[in-house]
Amino acid sequence: MGNYSAYSTMTFTERIIYILLYSFAFLLSLLPLSILYLLSDFTFVILYHMIKYRRTVVRKNLRKSFPEKTDEERTEIERKFYHFFCDYIFETIKLTTMSREKIKRHVKYVGLNHIYDALNEGHSVALYLAHYCNWEWITSIGLYMPQEVLGGQIYHILESKSFDTLMLKIRSRMGTENIPRYDSFRRMVKEFRSGRKMVIGFISDQGPEMHTIHHWMNFLNQDTAVITGTETVAKKLDFSCVYFDIVRERRGYYVVNIIPLTMNSADYKDYEITEMYFKLLEQTIRRNPEYWLWTHNRWKRTRKQYEEYLATHPKNK
Repeated sequence: MGNYSAYSTMTFTERIIYILLYSFAFLLSLLPLSILYLLSDFTFVILYHMIKYRRTVVRKNLRKSFPEKTDEERTEIERKFYHFFCDYIFETIKLTTMSREKIKRHVKYVGLNHIYDALNEGHSVALYLAHYCNWEWITSIGLYMPQEVLGGQIYHILESKSFDTLMLKIRSRMGTENIPRYDSFRRMVKEFRSGRKMVIGFISDQGPEMHTIHHWMNFLNQDTAVITGTETVAKKLDFSCVYFDIVRERRGYYVVNIIPLTMNSADYKDYEITEMYFKLLEQTIRRNPEYWLWTHNRWKRTRKQYEEYLATHPKNK
């Protein structure tokens, strides 16, 4: 099987849960987006006003990221974020049965020539992405890739095997392959040695694990440990790099502006490509901050904690 699947290792109970989850998502996805957005509006009231889902984390992130804004301005961003987040949930459910023709009408790509040029020059391509706008719908990039090219996204396996299998099924519908993170480098080396070109999406805005921190920079007004793995892969396997600058035109409609970062990654100094990505991402977020995933505790690791970690793990220096 091309995509990793937990189904074969599920218990009987986990399979029943998966069947129920998939059946629910399938039936709900048959509704038109206009009805799903009404459900999203109702969910917003519950999630934001009643459950107050991770609101403490969101407010802390917004306060530290935008100290120049007033409380009223940050509260407005907060409300818009939760409203969009509910839209994201139902748009992702819609992907369960959404046709390829329909998603092409809802997600437009500007600058595909940058990817094609890199492929024609003999390079694979790393797509720098973030948890911004509907990143699940960006799997539709596979619909525009040549058949001989491996289109995929690096995938973090979820703890729930039932939910993991559901998301894998949804994310693989548009012709891209889910490559589990733990096996991603080995898989890409294998394709590189075979001569097969790849176009791989890397969501690179998460916080790195302590033992994988190699670089810090100022991001959204904060000292931030950043993921550098994408750059490392690009340099070792001769990837070109592009950034996906996503614009939400209106509910359910996105434009992906493909911005070239590098043609020859090996020509750049260490962490230079990473810094280019995060500077562009910050511009994107500041333009419309409500579309970034503020519920993620992005800054839970501080430089002081990292220095304390290094003191007890000298091999990681």
